[in-house]
Amino acid sequence: MNDNLQCEIPPVVDKLRCTGCGRCVAACSSRLITLEVDGFRKHARLSAPERCSCCLACIDACPVGALRCD
Repeated sequence: MNDNLQCEIPPVVDKLRCTGCGRCVAACSSRLITLEVDGFRKHARLSAPERCSCCLACIDACPVGALRCD
């Protein structure tokens, strides 16, 4: 994990950057991220943001930087 990142709120998915690869889904130990179909594309979705521990594993796993903490 990137020790320089800190997050107090759940990550946000940039739907335009997300490729739907599923790496964030696999990285989330709480199983809160799913892939959602939007037209012809898939993108990640945080299903229960209030349960997110903000561990940042999903951000570290994303190869295109589609998840971020604002």
